[in-house]
Amino acid sequence: MKIKKLIILLLILILSPCIILAAELPSDMVRIQSGCFIMGTNNNYLYEDDDDNAREKPAHKVCLDEFYIDRFEVTQRKWDAVMQINRSVFHEPEQPITHIDWHEARKYCKTVGRRLPTEAEWEYSARAGSQTRFPWGDEVNDDYLWYASNSSREPSNVGKKKPNKWGLYDMIGGVWEWVEDWFSLNYYEKSPTKNPKGPTQQSFRVIRGNSWMSEEQHLRVTSRHRGMSDPTDTYWVGVRCAMSP
Repeated sequence: MKIKKLIILLLILILSPCIILAAELPSDMVRIQSGCFIMGTNNNYLYEDDDDNAREKPAHKVCLDEFYIDRFEVTQRKWDAVMQINRSVFHEPEQPITHIDWHEARKYCKTVGRRLPTEAEWEYSARAGSQTRFPWGDEVNDDYLWYASNSSREPSNVGKKKPNKWGLYDMIGGVWEWVEDWFSLNYYEKSPTKNPKGPTQQSFRVIRGNSWMSEEQHLRVTSRHRGMSDPTDTYWVGVRCAMSP
């Protein structure tokens, strides 16, 4: 009898890592498999201040390990459950949290057992296997995003538009999203291929994804800005967390 119990206990210990691994992926996250893609662009675009898009060049190969990323932008409901400050202009529980700084975004993700995605992880997830201006093609499609021409003068609830092919919602439009990396205009010229983490310390962090206030000509998956966020700024910045397996 004792031998039988020992065998059962041994089997539990052997199988438990598999059980843990199977339960690692939270229901509100998507598993992004390891792989390579072309990050950035060689096409020409303009920013809101008429600056060119040299910061998005050159298009370059990046390879990433597997990771998980939030299916939706963090809502005010989730944010309010663990954070003490909510500076969003519009207070609606299913709208994305906005007007947060990088430190707050990072603290939130850490508090819920996650982390900020790297810039490369963000773009890989947003592209979902595509190499076009948007995950769905080269033309704006109102079925997939909120932007200046179709928003109701405030952020919309998350998840109301179609997801990309990997099941992620509002990667373009909605609100800008913080990533882990420091911002550099010429980082793409020297970025490593394997799991790039961004440049050494700079003045700003990176925000990605455009927002509900972005005009059509400024929308694209490669758009990247210096991160600035306060109640008087036009950058409506929120967050989407990631996690390593």
